[in-house]
Amino acid sequence: MKKMISFICAIFCCFVFVGCTPKEPTIEIADDVSFELMDVMTITNDESNSIYYYYMAKIANDSKETYTTDEVIYSITDQGNDKINPIDEHESMPISTVLPEQTAYIYGYIGFPNSNQEDMGFYFNGLDEFVSFESVDIRKADNHDIQESDKLKFTIYEDKALKIDIDASQCDATFENGTTTLSNFIITYTNKTEQQITVPYFEPQATLKGLDLAEFESLGDFSKMNEDQIKKIDFTKNSLEPKTSEITGQAYGYIVEYLDPEQSIDCNVGFTFENAAINYKSGTKDCFDLDLVSRAFGITHSMEVSYSD
Repeated sequence: MKKMISFICAIFCCFVFVGCTPKEPTIEIADDVSFELMDVMTITNDESNSIYYYYMAKIANDSKETYTTDEVIYSITDQGNDKINPIDEHESMPISTVLPEQTAYIYGYIGFPNSNQEDMGFYFNGLDEFVSFESVDIRKADNHDIQESDKLKFTIYEDKALKIDIDASQCDATFENGTTTLSNFIITYTNKTEQQITVPYFEPQATLKGLDLAEFESLGDFSKMNEDQIKKIDFTKNSLEPKTSEITGQAYGYIVEYLDPEQSIDCNVGFTFENAAINYKSGTKDCFDLDLVSRAFGITHSMEVSYSD
């Protein structure tokens, strides 16, 4: 009986040991070339029933030969259910070759319907190797973590690793050569940790509630006018105020996909509205609508922004 108990205990201990074996974030993908998962953040959204995985990894070439990143063939899948299809994805791998003793980074995101995925990660087809997202400490967020405020300057998101501030208090609008430009909308991303992290960046959108100049071509050549000149034009017709149109702006600036340790980056975002102008004589200054959009969080925040004289 004692021998039977000992045998059962041995089996149990073996099972516990195997079951608790930690998942490794690093594998060798070629001789002296390694792939290492560095950071993962998940964002669940109960409104869209989706889950997004933002990730960052690196390829370290410790060999004496140049390594071509085209050789890295993988898919991001659920080891427990590889038949799910992504609803959205983006990947950045800025360099195509990794010189000896150099490192290349991979970062991006992938979104799926939230169907209780079991074990997501990188599956390397040719190597039959799997690097689980759970091999690193996953940062978790959801759409309810976005903060709301009536202010034009506030912290819209913060966790133990990442802080995102927005500032629309210094926005400025100008008109030149037929185009209205809204500038100085600042999004600040701050890494609070001592390691590199992936960033669920925002994609701002803007709408001008103003004048579609295509409807007023008889009043002059707006493409040659500056702000002082267009302010003097009377857009009224038969003593009626001109129609207000909603014109979508084209954003310019840059996005942040990852941050170095304790790094903070100010992203100055602007918008151009072609062949459009503010209705300066209407007396309404809050003529810009700004929306902060995230692929994972959704439309997270909307605000009205005014122009300064």
